[in-house]
Amino acid sequence: MKSSSYKLIFSCLAIFFASGTLTAQELTMPSPRGGKRLLKEFIKEEMVYPEKALKDKTEGTVIFSLVINSDGSVSDLKIAQTVSPEIDSEALRIFRKILWNPATRIGKPVNHVTSFEIKFSIKKYNKVCKSRGYTKIIYPYEPVDKSDKIYSISEITRSPTPVFSSRDCNFSTFITNNLKYPEAAFKQAVSGVVKLKFVVEPSGRISNITAEKVLGAGCTEEAIRVVKLLQWNPGINKTLAVRTFMTLEITFNVADKTVKGKIPTPGQVY
Repeated sequence: MKSSSYKLIFSCLAIFFASGTLTAQELTMPSPRGGKRLLKEFIKEEMVYPEKALKDKTEGTVIFSLVINSDGSVSDLKIAQTVSPEIDSEALRIFRKILWNPATRIGKPVNHVTSFEIKFSIKKYNKVCKSRGYTKIIYPYEPVDKSDKIYSISEITRSPTPVFSSRDCNFSTFITNNLKYPEAAFKQAVSGVVKLKFVVEPSGRISNITAEKVLGAGCTEEAIRVVKLLQWNPGINKTLAVRTFMTLEITFNVADKTVKGKIPTPGQVY
């Protein structure tokens, strides 16, 4: 009798622990659009260390607590660890530009409580500034919309346009001149289209890059690398430079080892 009882208890415990493991495996954590590597690059490009903090040699890590909702929006945003009013403000400015993929449980989007941190180090910041070539963000057009709202092309007065070094250059020739057909893709005879969606910031840089149509053997990564080389004139809504969603496509043709690109017309952009 005792032996049967023990067997039943152990069986129940085994089921309990197996269920716990399964539940953990079913949950996919929220993530920044485009992934952690591109987010890290964006923070380096966007950060402007507050002058007072530089003068006072103030450093530290700002930690946010938040809920990423099932639709990717953020709620209950709070500063769980503060550094200084100036640094907290800059961290918040950067954070509000980040778009999120929600957590999922068994493939279904769910709300998820999480945290996020932005580190401020003067030594690293000076190194970044030397590499990127600027200490302050220069806006090609002012005034700038400070709301962080992101518009579609159909909602604004003037669409974003890429900036080229000469009048003879266009997006297609820029892609042809700068993108290298990945050797692995050529060897594997990979052809097709990479479709990217991103936000053109009022500064003319891009953020939140996501691949809506991917291509293997390094093609997607190469497309993203080249698109990040572009500087843009921002979208204009009435009198303000605004954040704008854009999509573009890059075609890889293994038959003649060529690439070409196009920016869809406003009616094709969503």
